[in-house]
Amino acid sequence: MQQPTDQSAAAQPTAVPSAEELAAPLPGPPLRLPGPVRDLAPAALVLLVLVPLAAHDPEVGPTDSPTTNASLMAVGALALVLRRRHPAAVAAVTLVSGQLPLAVALYGLAARRGGTAPVYVLAALAELRLLVPFDAEDVVTLSGLANLIEDPLVFGLVPLALGLATHQRARTVSVLAERNRLLGERNRLLEEARRHAEERAVAAERARLAREMHDVVSNRVSLITLHAGAGQVALAGDPAAVRQTLGLIRTLGLQALTELRVLLGVLTTTADQAPSLRALPALVEESRQAGLAVGLTVNGPAEGLADPGPAVQYAAYRIVQEALTNAHKHAPAAEVAVTVEVAPDGLRLAVVNSPTGNGNPDPDLPSGGHGLRGMRTRAGDLGGTLDAGPTPEGGFAVRARLPLGTA
Repeated sequence: MQQPTDQSAAAQPTAVPSAEELAAPLPGPPLRLPGPVRDLAPAALVLLVLVPLAAHDPEVGPTDSPTTNASLMAVGALALVLRRRHPAAVAAVTLVSGQLPLAVALYGLAARRGGTAPVYVLAALAELRLLVPFDAEDVVTLSGLANLIEDPLVFGLVPLALGLATHQRARTVSVLAERNRLLGERNRLLEEARRHAEERAVAAERARLAREMHDVVSNRVSLITLHAGAGQVALAGDPAAVRQTLGLIRTLGLQALTELRVLLGVLTTTADQAPSLRALPALVEESRQAGLAVGLTVNGPAEGLADPGPAVQYAAYRIVQEALTNAHKHAPAAEVAVTVEVAPDGLRLAVVNSPTGNGNPDPDLPSGGHGLRGMRTRAGDLGGTLDAGPTPEGGFAVRARLPLGTA
């Protein structure tokens, strides 16, 4: 039978047990006899010691006949072999046997059934059996009274109390083992949930970094490619134009490196460094210098209306940046109108380009189809919406609505 852990050791500060330690069974006693030995030992003791004693001493047993007492003692001894399977029946049989078989059977019954009604009924019958024969003259003296209650106490109440204590202890150990099992299962589930949460967080962070790097690299590299193409067709006799083109390429390269360093955490981002609506004119001017006809209109916020939050301004900047990059790739000769309006119901963006006209897309500029998905993800993460598609005139439009603040 298992035993609870040492309470004195539990009082000491220890490390938090793992799920495997909590799920492990409680330690049992250091020495435990085999089951057959425990089943046969009481019966063997009664058969080898008490039965011969009852056959020669008429005072050992419930009757005055030594032969009858020895027979009843032998029946009780044989019944004890079955006390684990049929404890109540064995206790009833040992009522007519000797004191020791009755005590062993009563203990086994209480240890297995606990404080139930049949246990208390058989215990009461055992007390009556141990009081017989009752002689009123035995209670006159103190020694006589002690002799009278000796057998009911030693062979009745004590085995009953020990059996009930054993039963309660076994229940306590079982409850502790079940609690440890449940704690181990809970800890295992919590560990799995924590691991899955970490995996989801890592995946989300990778997706965010990929989206940010796509927006930064795609826009800057596209402009650098366009300026490099312009530098290739510049006249050799116009060093000023070549110098200006190279300067723009250098500026765009430095901007790309700076944004990548900020993105990867090499630099500490501040409110001034993070792109916002204030940086839209510079962004539009870069596209103009690369040959794209872009117009910018910014309305609001109205009086009494707060500026959009930093996260909203950052997302708006990136959406406009990616939309201009797509215009460079797919409609380099089109006219693009960028409209930003800060309204009470949110920040509204619109990047609309006219039909491509006579311009042809540059086949060397990469296009993996990730830009529109990234813009929709940015808007959705803030609780906004984004729609993109062709216009009735043959152009293309990107329209988004973002909440002014984020939770």
